[in-house]
Amino acid sequence: MSVRPSSDPTAADWLVHANRDWWDLAVRGPLGYESYARLRFIPDPAHTDQREGEVGVPYDERSETDQLAIVVAMLAKHTSTPADCYFCVWEGRGGLEARGAARIDLPEREAFLFRGPALDLLNWEQALDPPGPEGLPIPSFVWPADRSWCIANDVDPHFATIGASSAAIEDILADRRVDTVIDDPARPQPSYSH
Repeated sequence: MSVRPSSDPTAADWLVHANRDWWDLAVRGPLGYESYARLRFIPDPAHTDQREGEVGVPYDERSETDQLAIVVAMLAKHTSTPADCYFCVWEGRGGLEARGAARIDLPEREAFLFRGPALDLLNWEQALDPPGPEGLPIPSFVWPADRSWCIANDVDPHFATIGASSAAIEDILADRRVDTVIDDPARPQPSYSH
């Protein structure tokens, strides 16, 4: 099974109509989960005016997509629908509308909806069926059909936010392959200076 364009925009209605400020939705995801964590692609800033380019950390050969895939593979164990997940991709890169994916009108952002198994994120670049000349950009939202968890991954922050059950978040926090920390959606998130 592979990721395919989804022609049903109603699968994302719960995000489109979420009672949340558009920026918080894009960066922190929907509210209502037992626990939250952040997957840090780079460490949090050490001071308020720090820029991303000033981070002195060893280079991680894994892409952000690879790191996100590790988390999704862990979360796949915490859903009744691991073979039926949704992947929202921001419209910023052209050509996605020609694939037949439903356009999702998220507040202040538009995206395209794809559907497939959670584990297809492990091979995201080759996941699209039929394959195209380029792989899909990293998803901005990922969730299973049963909505037992959701990942929000906006293009600007240095992290993705995961909402899930407490057990799922505990599993993610315990896995040392990725840099994750507990998150509180009611508190401001750290950010780099631009």
